[in-house]
Amino acid sequence: KGVSGLVWMKNRDATDSHQLYDSSRGKHKDLQSDATNTESTTTDGLQKFLKGGQAIEDDVSINTSGESYVSWNWVGNLGTTSTNDASSTGVGTIDSTYQVNSTAGFSIVQYTGTGSNGTVKHGLSSAPEWMIIKNTSHTNSWITSHVGLTSQATRSLTMNNTNGEYTDAGTYFWNSTAPTSSVFSLATDTGVNGSSRNYVAYCWHAVDGFSKFGKYTGNGNADGPFIYLGFKPAVFIVKNRQTSSQWTILDNQRNKFNPVGQTIRLNATNVEYDGLSSTYGTGGDFLSNGFKVRGGNYTDGNASGEVYVYM
Repeated sequence: KGVSGLVWMKNRDATDSHQLYDSSRGKHKDLQSDATNTESTTTDGLQKFLKGGQAIEDDVSINTSGESYVSWNWVGNLGTTSTNDASSTGVGTIDSTYQVNSTAGFSIVQYTGTGSNGTVKHGLSSAPEWMIIKNTSHTNSWITSHVGLTSQATRSLTMNNTNGEYTDAGTYFWNSTAPTSSVFSLATDTGVNGSSRNYVAYCWHAVDGFSKFGKYTGNGNADGPFIYLGFKPAVFIVKNRQTSSQWTILDNQRNKFNPVGQTIRLNATNVEYDGLSSTYGTGGDFLSNGFKVRGGNYTDGNASGEVYVYM
C-alpha cells in the first residue's frame, strides 16, 4: 500500500462534518465537503500521512471515544509536487503546482485564480473524468466536473448541495471547454477562478481494472441496472444529475457482504443510514466485474428514466 495523499474522513455515528486533508496542502489543513467553508487549521486532526492510512489526534469529527468512523484514502506521490510556470512551458495560462499518481490516474492541483479565462495544467496523462474544485481562501461551493454530465464543457454539479446539474457552467466555470489530456479550462466565477484566490482541484481519470467514471439510467425496480466496470469496486459514489438528490457513497469496509447499503451523504453531515431499508434506493451488489443497482423507484439511486453519474 502507498502513502495516503488524500484522506477523507467522516463520523458514522454523529452529525459532524466531513474532513478532507491532502499532502499538498499539508497536515492540519482540512476542508469540509458538506460546507462552503474556507480551509481550516485543525491542530488536533490529521497529524501525518502514512503508508496505508494516517495518524490522527482527538478532534471530535474524526476521533471521539466510542464512535465509529470511515476513511477513504487515495495514494498520491508522497507529497512531492511539480510546478508548472505557464509562461515558460507554454502549457496552460495559469501557473499550477500538482502532485500526481499516474498509475492511479489521480492528481492534486493547486493554483491561484486570475479572474480571467484561462487553463491549468493538471499533470495527468489523460483528461480528467471527475474533477472537484474548492476555493480554499474564500467561502465558495465545491464545483464539480464529470464525464457523465450532459456536457463536461457546459454542465457542472455542486458537491455541497443536492442540486441537479447546472446548465450555465460553461459561462461561469469551464469557459465552455471540456478538460484535455494536459489542462482544464476555467471561466471567471469565484468558485473556480477569482482573482488572487487560492484553489485546490482533485482530478481523476479512469484506469483499466482500477477505476471508472460514467453514467447509468435508473429503471425504478428493485432489480436495478448492472454497471460494467471490469473490476470489483471498493468504493462506489453516485449522484442523480437531473434533479435534487444526495451525493451517496458505499464501500467494501462498512459493507462486507452483498447487498451493500450502508450509505453516507458527501454533501451533508447526516449519520450513516441503510439506503436499502429506507426509501432512498441507494445500494446494490459489489460484483467481480461491476456494480448491480438495487432499490426501488427512488431519486437518490434508481428513479425510473433518470440519469446518474457514478465514480
